[in-house]
Amino acid sequence: MDKVLDILGKSKWLVVAALFAFCVAPTFISYQPYQFRWDDSNYLLGSIKVSQAFWSGNVHGLGAMVGKRPPAMALLGLPWGPLASWDAASKCFITLAAVISLLAALCLYLLLRIGVKPFFLVAASVCVVASIGPYPPGASAHWDATASMADNLFAWTTLAAVLLIPYEARTHCPSIKGAVMRGILWGSILSLGAMTKVNFFYFIVLIVPTLFFIRLHYGGLRGAVAALIAFACWSAPSAIYLARWGRPVFDNAKAFSFGRLADFYYIPLLQFLGDTIRESPGLVLSFVLTVTALIYIVIQRRRILWGPDFLTLLIMIGFGIVVLASHNRQIRFAFPAIVALPFLTGILMSGKGHSASGRSAALAAGLVLCGLLVASVPTRHRANRQQSLGRADAVLAQAAGCNAKRIMLATDSPTLNRNLMHLAIAVSALGAAVRVDTLAYQAMSGAPIEEDFRAIRESDEVVFQDKDALSPPFANQRVLEYERYTRQQGGFDPIRVGGDVSVYPMYCRKK
Repeated sequence: MDKVLDILGKSKWLVVAALFAFCVAPTFISYQPYQFRWDDSNYLLGSIKVSQAFWSGNVHGLGAMVGKRPPAMALLGLPWGPLASWDAASKCFITLAAVISLLAALCLYLLLRIGVKPFFLVAASVCVVASIGPYPPGASAHWDATASMADNLFAWTTLAAVLLIPYEARTHCPSIKGAVMRGILWGSILSLGAMTKVNFFYFIVLIVPTLFFIRLHYGGLRGAVAALIAFACWSAPSAIYLARWGRPVFDNAKAFSFGRLADFYYIPLLQFLGDTIRESPGLVLSFVLTVTALIYIVIQRRRILWGPDFLTLLIMIGFGIVVLASHNRQIRFAFPAIVALPFLTGILMSGKGHSASGRSAALAAGLVLCGLLVASVPTRHRANRQQSLGRADAVLAQAAGCNAKRIMLATDSPTLNRNLMHLAIAVSALGAAVRVDTLAYQAMSGAPIEEDFRAIRESDEVVFQDKDALSPPFANQRVLEYERYTRQQGGFDPIRVGGDVSVYPMYCRKK
């Protein structure tokens, strides 16, 4: 009889795991053709350079991972050897999906061990897929969630990080060895978050002291200190990296969140909320269910308002408020709150005493991981070179015909920008010796237009894209002046390439 009950218990968790996987898979796995644009092309370029440097033993080349963003996305190409072609670089989609799959499986394990009731776990999964899943077709939230970007990776890392608090409070491990293993777990998750986005320091500052005091309460001083030392040692590489090369990363995050650059992306709060709901109406379902559950908790279960579970919810709500307070409001920045709040509410609704055994939770998480990994493999075919690099390839081909060595982009758009040009050079033999600069965003910096005119005179080719394709507007403020001056200096009619691109040959040197 005990064996029968054990089998039924495991089957229940396996069914829950299957439903969880079925719901979360479409939130980060897509098979739709993908067009690279701005930041994602920069991430892919970094992966290409780092993989080539790593597998060739070029230590100096590893500096490609140092820049204005943390290095996690630049490491996606390492499992595939030196990336030298578009098809090889497209394997980074598999790596990104695999890492998120691992995090999703870990989150499931933590949720089962914490003791979320099956109904609430499945309901939370439904809320997530309703918010950033593939319905309705063409939703911008889903495109962002399945993009080759750090935002969804950041969201699932954040969920794993905040789940550490109720996990630590409900699953006690008094031994020193257990404390060390917990510290390593803390360090692994929190280091990944810090190496993905520096916004994650909001969570580190709040989570680490909370975990320490919970460990101190249940495991004593020795266990708490052992866990903290293990955490510090395991986190040392990421801490050293950020201490040595993190200043530009923090400055960039500050500028785009609350600094001068954030103002260029400003959208009024009500307009942002209206646009978000119109494009992703499933967010309303998630919001209504979550708020209704929280109202019930506040009215009927006031005792839990003083526990670590509710503190975890408050930490995530605080992050959501910070996102909405920033002038640079984009739905992808709210992914951590969108993913985590339904599950954290499910923990509060479940109460205590419903924890799955370690074996059952590990089995369920393992099966979910295997299923998600298999589903991730076809994503390697998503990258569409023609859509992503069609115009950049055309400009490089034209430059090769004129033996142009310096190309100046006078406009900026999702289909032709400096990042895409550099990416095209990295996966093509045509532009190996070509230098590409851009005049876009110069007006934002306040640089005198005379400096831009000098850059035009010193270029071999100046490239313009048709007005209808240009975006964002603040990056293309001086286009008319640039084109008027280029016509005066060049003395040549523009060469049309790529359908909507005009190339002005300033000093065309035939081979």
